[in-house]
Amino acid sequence: MPRLAQQYALPAHDETLRRDSSGSSHNSGEETPRMENTLRRKTPNGTLNAGYDGHLDYQHPQKYQLMVGEDLGQQALNVPSTSSKRTFLEHQQQQHIVHSSWASPADLGWLAGQDPQACSLPMDSVLDHAHQFYGQTVPSVIQPSFQYVGPTASGGQVSGPWGPYWHDGTFVPYRPTVVRDPRFYHHSSGMWPLQARSLQLPQRQQQQWRQQQGMAHAHVYGTTAHTAARYGYFTPSQTPGSLYVALPHADPGQRIESTSFGHLSNSQPDLTANEEFGPESANGRRSSVVPIMSQPPMDNSPPSRAALALSYIEEHCRETEWQWTDGMHLGGCLAYGLGNYQKALRWYTKVLEMDPKHLEARSNYAATLLAVGRKQEAEEHWMGVVETAPNHFEAVEHLVGLLCGDHRSEDAVKVIEHVERVLRQARPAEPPRTSDRQSECSSSTASRSPCMSELSDRISYDFEADKDCSASDVRDNPASAEPGFGTSGFAIPASENGRMLALIHAKGNMMYNLDNHAGAAHAFEDAVMIATGRRFGTIEGLVKHILIVVSFPAHHSTPRDLSAEPILLAPTQALKTAQLCFPQTGELPCLQYIQGGLQSIARRAVISTTSNSLLSLAKIYQDGMANASRANGVPPLPCGVRDILALYYLSLSLQPSPSTANNVGILLAGVQQVATPLYAAEKLDIPGVLPGSGVALALQYYNYGLQLDQRHAHLYTNLGSLLKDIGQLDAAINMYDRAVRCDNKFDIALANLANAVKDKGRISEAIGYYQRAVEVSPDFAEAVCGLANALNSVCGWKGRGGIAAEGGKRDRWHVDPNGMLLDARQPGASSSGWIKRVVDIVEKQLTDGESWGRGILTPALIEELVQQMVILDGPDADVKHREAGLRSMLNSWAGMKWEGARLTRLVERATRRIGWHWYRDLYVEKKRRTESSYNRPQLPAALTVPTAPTVLPFHTFTCPVSAKQIRLISQRNGLRISVNALRAPWLPKQVYPPPAPPAPYLKVGYLSSDFNNHPLAHLMQSVFGLHHRERVEAYCYATTASDKSAHREQIEREAPVFRDVTTWSLEKIVNQIVRDGIHILVNLNGYTRGARNEVFAARPAPIQMSFMGFAGTLGAEWCDYLMADTTAIPPETLRPWRRNVDLEDQQVDENSGSDDEWVYGENIIYCRDTFFCCDHKQSASATHDKRLSWEDEQKERWRMRKELFPQILDETIIFGNFNQLYKIDPTTFRTWLRVLAAVPNSILWLLRFPDLGESHLMATARLWATTEVASRLIFTDVAPKHLHISRARICDLFLDTAECNAHTTAADVLWSGTPLLTLPRYSYKMCSRMAASILRGALPKTGEGVQAARELIATDEDDYESKAIALGKSLTYSTNCDGSGSGRLMRLREMLYEERWTSALFDTRRWVRDLEDAYEVTWARYVKGEGGDIWLDDLGGTH
Repeated sequence: MPRLAQQYALPAHDETLRRDSSGSSHNSGEETPRMENTLRRKTPNGTLNAGYDGHLDYQHPQKYQLMVGEDLGQQALNVPSTSSKRTFLEHQQQQHIVHSSWASPADLGWLAGQDPQACSLPMDSVLDHAHQFYGQTVPSVIQPSFQYVGPTASGGQVSGPWGPYWHDGTFVPYRPTVVRDPRFYHHSSGMWPLQARSLQLPQRQQQQWRQQQGMAHAHVYGTTAHTAARYGYFTPSQTPGSLYVALPHADPGQRIESTSFGHLSNSQPDLTANEEFGPESANGRRSSVVPIMSQPPMDNSPPSRAALALSYIEEHCRETEWQWTDGMHLGGCLAYGLGNYQKALRWYTKVLEMDPKHLEARSNYAATLLAVGRKQEAEEHWMGVVETAPNHFEAVEHLVGLLCGDHRSEDAVKVIEHVERVLRQARPAEPPRTSDRQSECSSSTASRSPCMSELSDRISYDFEADKDCSASDVRDNPASAEPGFGTSGFAIPASENGRMLALIHAKGNMMYNLDNHAGAAHAFEDAVMIATGRRFGTIEGLVKHILIVVSFPAHHSTPRDLSAEPILLAPTQALKTAQLCFPQTGELPCLQYIQGGLQSIARRAVISTTSNSLLSLAKIYQDGMANASRANGVPPLPCGVRDILALYYLSLSLQPSPSTANNVGILLAGVQQVATPLYAAEKLDIPGVLPGSGVALALQYYNYGLQLDQRHAHLYTNLGSLLKDIGQLDAAINMYDRAVRCDNKFDIALANLANAVKDKGRISEAIGYYQRAVEVSPDFAEAVCGLANALNSVCGWKGRGGIAAEGGKRDRWHVDPNGMLLDARQPGASSSGWIKRVVDIVEKQLTDGESWGRGILTPALIEELVQQMVILDGPDADVKHREAGLRSMLNSWAGMKWEGARLTRLVERATRRIGWHWYRDLYVEKKRRTESSYNRPQLPAALTVPTAPTVLPFHTFTCPVSAKQIRLISQRNGLRISVNALRAPWLPKQVYPPPAPPAPYLKVGYLSSDFNNHPLAHLMQSVFGLHHRERVEAYCYATTASDKSAHREQIEREAPVFRDVTTWSLEKIVNQIVRDGIHILVNLNGYTRGARNEVFAARPAPIQMSFMGFAGTLGAEWCDYLMADTTAIPPETLRPWRRNVDLEDQQVDENSGSDDEWVYGENIIYCRDTFFCCDHKQSASATHDKRLSWEDEQKERWRMRKELFPQILDETIIFGNFNQLYKIDPTTFRTWLRVLAAVPNSILWLLRFPDLGESHLMATARLWATTEVASRLIFTDVAPKHLHISRARICDLFLDTAECNAHTTAADVLWSGTPLLTLPRYSYKMCSRMAASILRGALPKTGEGVQAARELIATDEDDYESKAIALGKSLTYSTNCDGSGSGRLMRLREMLYEERWTSALFDTRRWVRDLEDAYEVTWARYVKGEGGDIWLDDLGGTH
């Protein structure tokens, strides 16, 4: 039998073997393509979620449809192995067989006596598979082109594109309609039909026929076989696909059944039998069934019998002088079925000449025209039928198929909208649909996508409203008396509700592919309303009903108030949703009018289409939450995740689908709070995962989906992402690997697998997976940037290219595909290579993000915001003036770029300002206001969460991007965090109450994931216990579990308050900070792994600041201060407006949208000395390290040198760098090679950090310099922390990396006494200036210290090179010395070694005192309502 397309009906339990239609095997890596949408959810770890995404910027590789063999399909669905549906390829093959040699019924694959209609197989949503829908583009896939050949119902395809109503992707050949349908013929005043016509012979021929057959008269009844079989619409005396001729035998009530003219390859009765069967006649006697032909042909095949019947009809038509209209029409149908299209055209033409209003003949004529390649004429005739009788679904469906096949989805949508408009019945006081709130966007005209077919000689589909027929008067409709007529909201019999449902569903598919998401949502909602009998009015009404019945299943008629939080159901509970929603029948209301058994084709089609519509609609809403660019015109549901989950639950209960389970898992994984599930939660043994939490249920849904389909790559990928997020990295790699084995071209799985193995240190494997992902999707931003980062981390620079902007100032030396250097300062230099691709991606994403939230500020919202915020500042008498100013500001933002960013910052600023007023009211002015005075300003519900650029803030440390790009990347990440946090359902109605005044000390909270064996803990472990208890009390909030290291134990022991909040929800952490009465909350992570920045975005403390965790701007309103010094953050890099206090500041600060090259919008606390804290002195004292004299230090240093490098000569100068290799850029490495060449007795000591970098750097050195120079590169393994610091003394001069300096490593090197040469390459990159700040802190505050700074801090690349060469040549060691050398380097070493016990850098107590000064100043300014930067050198003023 023909192979049927099936999407995820049941799991394919054999994971290793799949078969194609020929029976050949595929291995797991060559799976048949499955089409599916994807959601890219990027985490700080680089994890991507496959599910439903996000970006319109790029296309991704084709996802896949699962094809099952007939044995699995039949077993799963319990259907016979017969079908008239087939793929278009099979149809073409079948036609070839039919036209070349007539085949028997068995050859054609159908068995006699069985229902010719194919089973409607379960499938996933159109948004999963309709990406290939008629060649249109959905952002997450690259789909094959659509090819349309022949007169088809759904368009031609091989295995793929959905037809306009056959949603399982299979093909139904055209079957001509034999007899007129009375519903299609109009009164002069309306659209309803005259009396039904029968297929009759003319009177004279009737008499001849009676004489020939020995009968009294003949009467033939017909039906549209296609319509009847699909949707269960039969007249009482008819069965599908048959033509009846009633001839009085012994009695006028007896009937004769002929061959089926509806479908020649259909199952046929034995026409040689002369037995009685069939319905009773009017007089109660049964019919005698005899053939219409006197003798059947010898081979008794359907084609032969049809040909003989055609000859008889042709004979009788000639006898009537071609006046027998019905006979000619019947003959045309037979000729068409026999493939004699020219004869069919002649016969239909004769019919239409006699009766131009014969709609069936015209529709059949159109199909025949299409069969002979006259497409435009076919279109014209089908259009004429649709205009005359819009309820002629055969013509509508075939016209839609033709248009879609011609890549004219816009015109197809117009046809469907015309049919809807004409047939729609007026409903009293029908509430507006969700999509109607912005009705301008719900029309097909909202799409601006041009049609893809040729533009000449095209029919216009601009229907005029005044020409539309009216369906308002249904009294004359002969079908109006049928039960359920009009229940769909359209003037059609209830038996055809499924047909209208499928058309509207197809309209939604097409509108989605035309990028009209609002129109698609409108269509899918309408489809769902048809299926539910329009009982709930709108999708919100249905959602409310679902929430009620699943929340209170025992008494859903009288529910309590519904919570705004998501209702968490396990898969087994969600499957009961439909039964709870429709308790009387347990099925969709519209199914009561669809004939057939529970497993009938028509009923399964309705259920499947409804489930798909729910899934598609939910996906659109989910997409809108994740991606602002795709939410235009789609108003969000009132409670976001809660309501979307309700739609998914109902969809899943109607048709279990792995894709639905996938999408539910994605939503639940993002449910932050640990909500108590409605029913008992399953027990889990995964550390850190609480039973009943969103994460726990997400794991259940992913596993449930894999039970349905064990080859579902997206489920494996999302399960892997979730496991990675909860710390199960090995398990995550296993899931990603399974996803790739299911689909070896799945870009997201490949990128995720690359990220995961990179985290395990397997860089080489990661690069391979990234490269595969890029090969599949060259524009996949995450894969391109991931590959660039991975290559950069191991110095794999071939093809890197470079950025030539600003004359090469950002990126001087480029690398071509051969690995050779190019000078960006040469005339004609241009940007190139994979680093250019990364920067281009950044620029495009930032430019696209400028429009986020555009159009959100409506006049109504502006007035609402004005009323919320105008009371915040100033005297009451000045309200009108402030009101006018605020209104003017908001109006100036409306419709402009940066609208969403400005509005979000305004809401955040207002939140902070309200908290300040509350503090002033309680503790300064001692007055009371109403609680509503402190209500939290709300973001508009329609404002979506902005997307974050693929290049994260941390990645900018080593990426040659501009100052503006760095600023915008941080701002975009900050805004995303803000919107996510401010949308949390647990946020209270009022802002958080302010803490009581210090009594006497300030309560300072430190939030970090790095209170373990981490550089931050190494640097700050003593700080929390060194605070003066009368000034500051430290509260430490650790977001990672203890590693039992000495650093963690010291912090836990010495901090006055230490809270392990590893397993706490965001809500619980925020509430604890508020209860603790924290005055100042410090962010020790910034944009690094493990950060919980949403805590800060919720604004639990009056003052929030960041330092030591992230070397750059956070660009966020939830960070008030950074702590730095003038070396790390030069004042010229600050935003000009510095006040940052009230709403008026937002009008002038231009934090968004400015083209200036400033970076820092936060206020800066400028320290007296270096802002960097280093606890090495305290650590050394605690471990009782022996303080050696300078002479003993030289001897110990020399002993360690001989031990580590026994092969080098005594006079060898050791240059070194102990950074991770990702910090080395081509320009710096070129300089190092030149230094080595200029100092011939030198070596360069580097770390295998990672080890793959060694081979790349050695090869590059041989290419750029000489083999001799390359031989002087020495690599060693990374050492433990204490040994690393100790052996750093062996190095004679540490050569710093200019792109991103040594930070903690710089402090380690200086503590060992080794001089450090650095270059602050960029004024706007704090990460490139840190080593200079640290070095200044290590040097004495004397003239000698100032001179040393001049020698060790370079001004440009050339100065760096010359200083390194000069210092290297100045040092000499004598043979057999004990380490006592001579030269400027040795003097600098002695200075650093002797000063380390008194220098500012290593004086943690001094640093803590300065920090306490800063805290007190910031609090005093907060109370007074003052802003600006703080200079600790001058505590009385601002700069």
